[in-house]
Amino acid sequence: MSDKKTEQLIYEVYNHQKLELVQHLITNHADLGSAMICLCRKDEVHTLTTTLSQAGLHVDSIHGQKKPEARLTVFEEHVAGRLDYLVTTEACARNLDISGVKTIINVDFPELVTDYETQVLCPTTERVFSFANPKGNKLLQALEDLIEVSFPRATADEFSYDKHALKVSTRNKQRKSGPRSKPLQNKKPKLKKRGR
Repeated sequence: MSDKKTEQLIYEVYNHQKLELVQHLITNHADLGSAMICLCRKDEVHTLTTTLSQAGLHVDSIHGQKKPEARLTVFEEHVAGRLDYLVTTEACARNLDISGVKTIINVDFPELVTDYETQVLCPTTERVFSFANPKGNKLLQALEDLIEVSFPRATADEFSYDKHALKVSTRNKQRKSGPRSKPLQNKKPKLKKRGR
């Protein structure tokens, strides 16, 4: 990409352990202070922000539901060093001037090559850590193929990695059994047209 030397590491971890790994890295690496943590989804941003706040860290978040003025204020606080960590969605991070940010943790590998390139080439960025699925990540593989370089893989010391992905049900409710299990069973009867 360029001659600028930015430490780039890939942590291979399944989706269900990503937030746990972020907490582990933050807890065990004091040099990660004031990192910007990027995720794809707003609900995960909220979950991580809440968890880190409950751990006693001064954390704030930026996502699409915040007003632009509030986003700018939070980012300025982060760059000024008044926040321990900034948690943001990938889409909002795309619109920020990240100069002043030394460490970026991509919990979800960036969807756009230009996002990753911007992070790595920023003059103040010292390290970019990204998480990827151990079974393979198409975005990461495409970037490695494009630049013809394989990024170094890393493992966090004393972190217990799962050997298999956790199967997560996409259904919110358990299927009921019994007479009400069929959704059309309780449907109101249609009005019949009466012959004239």
